[in-house]
Amino acid sequence: MDYFSKSRIEAFSDGVFAIIVTLLVLEIKVPHLEQPESVAELWRALLGLMPKVISWIISFLIVCVIWVNHHRILSQIEHITHGFFWLNAVLLLWCSFIPFPTALVGDYISNPLALCAFGIILALMALTFTIIRWHALAHPAVLKPGTDLGHYRTATTRSLIFGPGLYMAGSGLAFVHPWLSVGIYAFIPLYFIFYNSARTVEGVS
Repeated sequence: MDYFSKSRIEAFSDGVFAIIVTLLVLEIKVPHLEQPESVAELWRALLGLMPKVISWIISFLIVCVIWVNHHRILSQIEHITHGFFWLNAVLLLWCSFIPFPTALVGDYISNPLALCAFGIILALMALTFTIIRWHALAHPAVLKPGTDLGHYRTATTRSLIFGPGLYMAGSGLAFVHPWLSVGIYAFIPLYFIFYNSARTVEGVS
């Protein structure tokens, strides 16, 4: 017997993702001006918001990639077990925390510790994704009949490299130069977006 219906898990998770992407933008607030008519002051204030805008865009794209990957994993699942349910809950736990390190980076984009914290939270999220895949491999009855286990195992290994591996690299590079770290974090969602687009064009699911 399924621990929960897949449709309930999917609906709840989608709701959480929708709330997260809404919370991300709330950190970008209209600046206060000493001289409301001053174009120069408003321009400087808007430029001062750029770190927040950069961190928001990166996190927004990352959450969208998470949502797509979550949907892809659930589309391969036949039964929701007790273990799968709680691993999914842990994944949502890390995802729901993303607005905090996003705000931290927005306020302190040149601070290596802020960028490191951002990467660690996302690495834990990505690692949970990989553990969910490992759980499915360890309990093949969870997967839909006919699932190519060899392909699934390869995808799991790749997710470990391009998920937690790259996020931890970004965390470490923050102490070399902050913008190297920002570059890594920006590259990760773009890689998944364009890589998956190429696979779709080629007819690969």
